[in-house]
Amino acid sequence: MKSKPLPRTAQPLPANTASRIAPRNFEAPHALECEIKHALAIDSDVCLNSLVVRRTKNGVCLEGVLEFDDECPDLSKRIQALTGVEEVINHMVMKRRMPIPPKG
Repeated sequence: MKSKPLPRTAQPLPANTASRIAPRNFEAPHALECEIKHALAIDSDVCLNSLVVRRTKNGVCLEGVLEFDDECPDLSKRIQALTGVEEVINHMVMKRRMPIPPKG
């Protein structure tokens, strides 16, 4: 089953605005974690390997490996703008994607 990508806005919410938004009510267990994983999985400028999202008292904790192309993205601000959580603990290992050398 093919899932539809989440709608993207032209301008992301500033980090200070996201904290003023009332936190959404995630009824289903792990709904917040699933939404974060899905949103990061469809991002074209990052490649996530073994992403683990855990809920903490004031937000979420991210663990895994993040590969990026041009510049390292600020995942904390992306998650805060997406969900309105107060705190994002980033335990990601960041590395630049290396181009595959041509054969021959």
